[in-house]
Amino acid sequence: MPPKVVVQIITYRTEGIEAELDELFDSLAKTRAPEGGWILAVIDQPSPLGNLREYLESKVKPRSGVDLPEVVLVFHNENPGFAGGHMKLHEAIRNRNPEFVYLLNQDAYVDENFLTSIVQCAESNPNVAIIQSRIMRAQTPELYNSAGNALHFLGFGYSLKNGEGRSPDSSPSLRRRGSGGGELPMFYASGAGVLIRSSVLDHIGGMFEPMYFMYHEDVDISWRARLAGFDIGYADDSVVYHRYEFSRSMKKFYWMERNRHLTNLCNYKIGTLALIAPPMIVMELGTLFFAFKSGWWKEKLRAWAFFLKRSTWKYIQERRRFVQSIRVKSDREMLTRMVGVITAQETENVIMNQLVNPVLAAYLQLLKKIVR
Repeated sequence: MPPKVVVQIITYRTEGIEAELDELFDSLAKTRAPEGGWILAVIDQPSPLGNLREYLESKVKPRSGVDLPEVVLVFHNENPGFAGGHMKLHEAIRNRNPEFVYLLNQDAYVDENFLTSIVQCAESNPNVAIIQSRIMRAQTPELYNSAGNALHFLGFGYSLKNGEGRSPDSSPSLRRRGSGGGELPMFYASGAGVLIRSSVLDHIGGMFEPMYFMYHEDVDISWRARLAGFDIGYADDSVVYHRYEFSRSMKKFYWMERNRHLTNLCNYKIGTLALIAPPMIVMELGTLFFAFKSGWWKEKLRAWAFFLKRSTWKYIQERRRFVQSIRVKSDREMLTRMVGVITAQETENVIMNQLVNPVLAAYLQLLKKIVR
């Protein structure tokens, strides 16, 4: 019988990673198996520090079928990034025909009920294609890393509740956030801990687009799923602890900026792109100033240069054609689930809070009235 779930992990050698992986695999050894069983699939990708083949073959493979479920190891001699790595691993195990695929970061560890809880949520909500676990900070487990993620209509994504403490009145087991109740709506699920319904992947063009390499691939898959008529959920009872470091993420400024624009250009309709162009241009000038101030101007200019290539626009044209073919939801419906403010703690300042956010929030309200 096919397994109920395949848990996918990409390993990549960094300083001190073996101790982190020990904690991850020890936590997975304590995981309660969902009805139907699960397997663990790991792909190792080379880094400047080498690979983890010896570690995986000597310390993880012997645990296969012992205290861990069946372990499948895949070794790759190139680094196709987070997006390409998960795509290659999924291709390697798709003949096992799992009902669900769960993506988990190597710099994380899990609660023993993380898998059973999220599978139960998915089985109770058949139209929910993608469900994110509650992700807490490993260094400070009482603080959130992500309770779902908001998407600004200009393409900026950020974690909800990041850095906040957990209140005694926990959220329901599955949430599809709306805009009411004072909460920002959740638009997309984080790839650091997420369950994906396998049957949806062929319909929406696969898991991740390898072109992304890293960052925003989770925005794109959630956006595609929403356009195709599926819901995105959040399972509060499924808990993952993630070693989150904002400074490390900001070093990938090129990928975040490049892929933000790539996602917008591929997934919005042409008319919507024209309507968001004015605030987009103003925001581009602002991010360029931020990049110069922070020392990332080369990465910003490199991101712009990507869109000067003919091959880029050929890709966008082909990708847009596919996205429109699966679309059953309008851009207006997408905008109702997006936000007009950026409240991520790492980027907050007086100008953002008192000028930029109010103007963009008002612009989003206007867009909701005129976009079809």
